Amino acid sequence: MEFSFRLPNTTYDLIAQSEEALKKEDAEFFRDHLPREEWWRLFPHFESRTVFLDIETTGLSHYYDEITLLGLYGGESNKMRVFLSGHNLDQISDILSRYSIVVTFNGTLFDLPFLKTKFPSLRLPPIHLDLRYILKRLGYAGGLKQIEETLGLQRSKKISSIDGLGATVLWARYVRGEIQALEHLIRYNAADITSLQTLLRFSYKQLAARLLNGASSQPFQPRLQRPKKVYIQVKRVNGSRVQIVVDRVKTLLKFKKIEKPLITVNDLLKKISGSKNLMPRAIGIDLRASEIRPTGWALLDGNTADTKLVRTDEQIITETVRYHPDIISIDSPLSLPTGRCCTKDSCKCREKGILRECERTLWRRGVRVFPCLLPSMQGLTERGIRLAEKFRKLGYNVIESYPGAAQDIMRIPRKKLSLGDLGLGLSAFGIEGDFLSKEASHDELDAITSAVVGYFYLSGDYEALGNDSEEYLIIPKLDRSLSQ
Repeated sequence: MEFSFRLPNTTYDLIAQSEEALKKEDAEFFRDHLPREEWWRLFPHFESRTVFLDIETTGLSHYYDEITLLGLYGGESNKMRVFLSGHNLDQISDILSRYSIVVTFNGTLFDLPFLKTKFPSLRLPPIHLDLRYILKRLGYAGGLKQIEETLGLQRSKKISSIDGLGATVLWARYVRGEIQALEHLIRYNAADITSLQTLLRFSYKQLAARLLNGASSQPFQPRLQRPKKVYIQVKRVNGSRVQIVVDRVKTLLKFKKIEKPLITVNDLLKKISGSKNLMPRAIGIDLRASEIRPTGWALLDGNTADTKLVRTDEQIITETVRYHPDIISIDSPLSLPTGRCCTKDSCKCREKGILRECERTLWRRGVRVFPCLLPSMQGLTERGIRLAEKFRKLGYNVIESYPGAAQDIMRIPRKKLSLGDLGLGLSAFGIEGDFLSKEASHDELDAITSAVVGYFYLSGDYEALGNDSEEYLIIPKLDRSLSQ
């Protein structure tokens, strides 16, 4: 007896439609009919219409930060193109709409949502291949550079130490006049996007081999092609212009003027003092959980900062009340989540959670902050609440601040990125003092930032995150009209 097997008519129809879609290079058909996890199969058929994309930003928050540079690589020309803030970044919508496939690393969570936030009408290619997930499927996890090292790919020494956060510092240096910082930034971006092409070809061959061979005891390991080296040169010409050469294509642009802060300390002082001409005083405290480790302390008197390191609660209180400040700004949680009666995990109130509303808000905005009752934060929270109560009993106005969020909003590099650039950022904001010449510690610079948040609060230019039961975390609210 013979048996015959026939596919359903609908399957034959889809096969015919697929063949036709390939001839027409209709990627939208496969977006609508092929499961997302199988989109990798399209790459060789659309390679000439595939673009590799990576963005650089002023920080990680899509809410507060901006795109500084976008690099594209691939397509028929197989060349790199660079789009810069203040120059040609607004052209990307038209450029991207010409491609069928866009390839990123972690673009699902970062690059593409960031782009859509800044360019709401942006039309992206119909197919998105995120190599972070494709490589994880093959057993390669971690960041892009970590995976490159696992596979034996090495970056040049000039850029091997740069990461995404370091790229924010390079842009800050460029807008302060360091032309070479822009060249390093473009080189870093080029290393990312050319590596994506190499890794996608590698991944495609491995996944295709799995289809042919099944679960082999000896997985196929394709030969890894080295990423293309892109010729990049940036130099100043004719004083006010910059020549950028990328993949032998020259671009001449006006040098990006040194960005003036949207608000300076003098703008805030004018609003606070009004016609009275009385200079306010703010104390910033970058609190530590234990008295064993030094706490950063800063007095902001007018636009002059004086800093020191203190340890005990008694020292903090003594130093602070000596100056009779108008505001005390403490970098520490000063309240508990709604429903919590203590910080202990052993207490029944633990079921109410470890997060406050202010922390949830910052996370939604892309600003990383630790929950106030994370085990490692419990001691700090207890100390912050205790100190705030003592100051308030003495009649002082106390607020909670978070220097990291304030620095993100003010576009000042955080201490973990570059201590020197953090100091220069505070200086550009208009803060004077010996904190630059004496090489102040990161605790002292964060204390200055907390004091600055105190000025934002006194001037009324702040946003209060949280609710009445949990109190509020104060962050700066920038108003362009102040700097005009």
